[in-house]
Amino acid sequence: MRLEKKEQDILERIKKGDENAIIVVYDNYRKEFIQWCSNNYGTDEDEAADLFQDSVVAFYYNARNQRLNELTSSLKTYLFAIGKNLALKRLNRESRMVVDHDVLELNSSIVPEDLFENSEKKKVVSALLNEMGEPCRSILKLFYFDRFAMDAIAARLGYKNEHVVKSQKLRCFNTLKKMVLERFEQDEI
Repeated sequence: MRLEKKEQDILERIKKGDENAIIVVYDNYRKEFIQWCSNNYGTDEDEAADLFQDSVVAFYYNARNQRLNELTSSLKTYLFAIGKNLALKRLNRESRMVVDHDVLELNSSIVPEDLFENSEKKKVVSALLNEMGEPCRSILKLFYFDRFAMDAIAARLGYKNEHVVKSQKLRCFNTLKKMVLERFEQDEI
């Protein structure tokens, strides 16, 4: 029996409600998925296992609800594509939480007394950003001002992957934050 035929049989069994077919999927792909997800998306083993579980659930749901009637790729490719999308969504969500936290933390340390003063502070922050060397200036501008995603920044600036950019962005942001706080203390802005 060809691999594709086995996989199509698994899909058909799932569509009919055979829960043992899901166990086969789970056993065949779990270990490889966890390793792949950890290597490509920087997840720990528990996060990767959660993503695999969510991917299998999505596959099961799609099969049972007639959203997936026939596999046009291997079952592994289908599961890993779901996993990739889930991992990217999780990374994007985590990135936003870090940004929101950082912005909140930065804003809480700078209390604007009036709108004019706030615009002056923005000018100072902008000037400090321009003083920063590369790659920090480019990463922070692309991320915060141009709203580029981490993978787009990685591609544009020639980084290995979005995880490297994410780490670099955090270091750059912390440096900028320190510069801002020092400047505001010195100038009492």
